[in-house]
Amino acid sequence: MKISNIIVPTLLLASMVTFSACGTDEDSVGVATSSYIYSVSVTNLTAGQPMSPILLTSNSLFTVGETASLGLEKLAEGGDNSDLVDSNGVSGSGLLTPGSSEILTLTTSSTSLSIATMLVKTNDAFAGVNAYDVSGLAVNANTTFYLNVYDAGTEANSETNTTVAAFGVEGFSTMRDDSDKISIHPGVISNEDGLSTSALTAFEKFNNPVVAVTITRTK
Repeated sequence: MKISNIIVPTLLLASMVTFSACGTDEDSVGVATSSYIYSVSVTNLTAGQPMSPILLTSNSLFTVGETASLGLEKLAEGGDNSDLVDSNGVSGSGLLTPGSSEILTLTTSSTSLSIATMLVKTNDAFAGVNAYDVSGLAVNANTTFYLNVYDAGTEANSETNTTVAAFGVEGFSTMRDDSDKISIHPGVISNEDGLSTSALTAFEKFNNPVVAVTITRTK
């Protein structure tokens, strides 16, 4: 009898430990989040517009018709994406020259991706896409699409050598002297097509689309 009295509590204790362990495993499975890896290839399709370091992020960046954030203003006027690159994003290694390509890799739990880059020989033009849905991509599948150019609406399109970052000036200015609304960019005019004060030539003109993007899900 004494032996039985010892064995029964011991077995009960073992059972409690076993069930407790199982409960912990189920809890951890319940809160687990998926992680995806995307390889994103970008190509500059323009003839004469270098592009600032590409920003790739899972954050939302802009809405057409709305006011640009300070971070987007800095990118669109001066090519500076540092305010927008955080733990949810990555930056390209440098300028993306006409005809060049670059591949960026992002690990994220999100199924939407945003991209933005400044057209350097403009006042505040940027190419981008906001919250592009990649939820339907299977592993090793890819999708290709193209980026148009937007006007951040934060700086007048004067095209002068004192306002365009490509000419060595600080492109970003805290003063907003345009519509203050994001819209499709009307294009460069240049000093060869009616804007005598422009520092840009017809070579810097562009037509949409200006960037080719291929997203491949690798995990």
